[in-house]
Formats: sequence, structure tokens, C-alpha cells
Amino acid sequence: MIQKKYRNIFKFILECCKWGFVIYLLLPLTRAMSEKINFTRVVFGILFFILFSGKLFYDTLLQRRRTENPSSMAAEIFSMLGMAIALALVIGLVVLSIGLLVFYLLQDANQR
Repeated sequence: MIQKKYRNIFKFILECCKWGFVIYLLLPLTRAMSEKINFTRVVFGILFFILFSGKLFYDTLLQRRRTENPSSMAAEIFSMLGMAIALALVIGLVVLSIGLLVFYLLQDANQR
């Protein structure tokens, strides 16, 4: 019982550290217009964001459902396809919002 509690606390701390690392890598985007940013750091931040959000999506939605009741191969294929489409939409919206933010910041800087 106590080991399970410590294991859950460790998993929570590890998850917080992973997302903190992603935020650390993406932090230079807040100063993109005022100083030079490390492009490699931002690319790795976006890459880890995509990987961690996909894993989080899989762990929270599909893994629980899969362990609760077994299903057929067709249902597994459709769930994986749905997961891929949903994740592509989420990633596309994040990339689009970052692109629009950079576009408006550049447009605002050119008007000054």
C-alpha cells in the first residue's frame, strides 16, 4: 500500500518534470521579438510537446479503455485512427496558433 502511494507520487513528479522541461525549452518564444532565440531549443521543445501530448492522450483515453474490456482488431484500428486524427488536429491547432502569434507580433513590430 505504501509502495503504491510512493510510486504514484513519483509518477506525478516525473510527469510534472517532463512538462516543466517542455516549458523551459519553449520559454524563449516569449522573448522572440526582443532578442535572438535558440531555434534548436524551440524545435526540440515543440518535438517533446508533440511526443508527450501524444503519450498523455494515449495513456488517459485508450489504455484505460483497452484494459477494461477487450475488443476486436477492427475496433483497435478505428481507435488508433481516431487517435491519430484527433492528435493531428490538436497539433495543427497549436502550430497554427503559434504561427498566428508570430505573424501578429511581426506585423505589430513593422508598424512601429
